[in-house]
Amino acid sequence: MSKVWLLITVLALGLLQFLDTGLYSYVVYNLDVGGIYLGVMNALWSFTYILANHLLSELADLGRNKLLITISTASLLTIYVLFMNINDLNSLLIYSLHALAVASMNIALSVTILEVYDYFSWSRVNMLSRVLSNVFRGITFLLVVLTTINLNVIIISLIIISVTSILLIPSIGLNIERKLYKMCRDLSLVSRYMKASTALLYIHRPKGALEVFEVVWSSSDRLKPWKILISVFSYVVFSDIIFVILPLILKNFLSFDMLMFSWGIALLVTGLISIPVISITSSLEGSTTMKLMVLSILLRGLALILLLPLVSDVLTLTLYLLTVVFISTLADSLIYNKFVEVSAGYSTSKYFIVRELGSIVGSLISGFIFTFIPIAIPIISLIFVGISIIFLII
Repeated sequence: MSKVWLLITVLALGLLQFLDTGLYSYVVYNLDVGGIYLGVMNALWSFTYILANHLLSELADLGRNKLLITISTASLLTIYVLFMNINDLNSLLIYSLHALAVASMNIALSVTILEVYDYFSWSRVNMLSRVLSNVFRGITFLLVVLTTINLNVIIISLIIISVTSILLIPSIGLNIERKLYKMCRDLSLVSRYMKASTALLYIHRPKGALEVFEVVWSSSDRLKPWKILISVFSYVVFSDIIFVILPLILKNFLSFDMLMFSWGIALLVTGLISIPVISITSSLEGSTTMKLMVLSILLRGLALILLLPLVSDVLTLTLYLLTVVFISTLADSLIYNKFVEVSAGYSTSKYFIVRELGSIVGSLISGFIFTFIPIAIPIISLIFVGISIIFLII
């Protein structure tokens, strides 16, 4: 029973993530909108998400996880009412309310994991929750395509699941686990300083002093939170430059159902094959994790840019999404876990805020250059890929 709350809350998050793509694609296929409108729509989502994270961060640090999910549920109820008569104007409000729902649910899940599980399990549980949310998201896509289930039914189901999550999720409030982790990390840092000071005993032998210092600090993590935040900002920028305009490109030769089907297969398959990756990556050492993180960011950027011209039908789209989603699952998890590690689990809202700042920039860039200079998309995307990697290795 202790794990049921996690499964239910991750299910709610997975359905919310489906609703992101579902609502966005619905607007593209059913309303007469262009690239600039979609760029503004996506940027507005990110702005709302940032504002929500800023306003709700104090609730997260106080451990008010049930209240956070209640806010998400209230947002979904409003979305359901507005969706009955969706148009160019209220679709912006619907999408913004969705951002509020995702933000509050995401913060609630993150802070609960950080307090309910010991810090040795943070990485594994965070990665598992991300993989499971992709699995649930993929299944939902397939259900929408293969059955009579529509977005209205999904929203109603999501409201019911969110209420269930409020009832099942454990109450928190003392923030003990994050405080213990921060204390242990700080003590470890002091210990390293003391050990490193022994290098002074070898001051008459500079080479020996350097060897002692390197041995002591070789295992330390010198990556700072601000570097990760700049990296994730650039990472999201180059991602959204592609994903914002993707439905407009696909609309020319694929139906809405086929788009949903491709997303469903890609998310479900990558979710399942990512499960064994969790046990491997969660046991890797710091330097190996860093190398894998950098490699996954590079591969994601290249896959997004170089494989897109090969997409011509439902099969190639599915393979494209499968490749990108699998690498994204790995990269997203590694980056987030590294930030949690170096920040001791505090101010996770900053991470989500910076991600959405990147989304705002990427969305506006995407809508503009797709309308006026589409040939520049690969070049600009690659520039941000490089920035993302540089701030992890300097």
